[in-house]
Amino acid sequence: MTCAIFGPGLVGSFLGAAAQAPLAISRQPHLARWVELPQGRVHWQPQRQAASSTWLPLLITTRFHHTPWAELPGEALAAQNGLGQPRPVAVCFLALDHGEDGVIRCLSAPRVVVAQPLAHTWGAVFAAWRSAGINVELVADSAPAQWEKAILNATVGPLCLATGLSLAEVWTQPALRTLILAATDEGERIALDQQITIVPGLSARAADFFARIAGHRPSVVADPGELPQVLGFLCRHARQPIPALTQIADLVARRGQL
Repeated sequence: MTCAIFGPGLVGSFLGAAAQAPLAISRQPHLARWVELPQGRVHWQPQRQAASSTWLPLLITTRFHHTPWAELPGEALAAQNGLGQPRPVAVCFLALDHGEDGVIRCLSAPRVVVAQPLAHTWGAVFAAWRSAGINVELVADSAPAQWEKAILNATVGPLCLATGLSLAEVWTQPALRTLILAATDEGERIALDQQITIVPGLSARAADFFARIAGHRPSVVADPGELPQVLGFLCRHARQPIPALTQIADLVARRGQL
């Protein structure tokens, strides 16, 4: 037994397949996914259970606003976008898409950052992920990586939602690209004000990441409900002027999504 997956969407299916998780907690009557892992394509078909159980470890892969936190064990681990989760977070740098052929693929090199103390409970899962080709990084504090992921998700995705443009179209427009990188710098300053020190070079990493995943469809386009824990969270915690993030938030608000 490696883990159970709570909410097998794209992230849950990708990580569940990589972990060979035997159980998925879902309301969907049929669960079967083809998943393209770095080490090859697998068919993941876990046993389905309709409600939460005492099985541990439990990986939460629902979106923040769809998660019944009070019903889930305190030892669960959340693989979610955003900030403010009441559980430890596995920070997933995964650009996942569901292809027309029905296969779930990661358009980036899959990377998961987790806190070192979790290795005691989650060691078998981490080992399975590594065997599947996922880069699992054990760190003393995963908060900097979590903030970095939130900052990345607070820029391009919301602009895709606000403008109706694809990620590639947003990124290749000079004015929007300048706005994205300015907002990235503002997000880094917000993190620093919260005593979170992100590894230097965030803007360069952001530019490289967005250039490599130009064909990706950001998750917020499908579900704007995660915005309050991403873009909204950063704006609420800003102590200094944030004109770029505010401009992005205003564009999204005009679409009635924030």
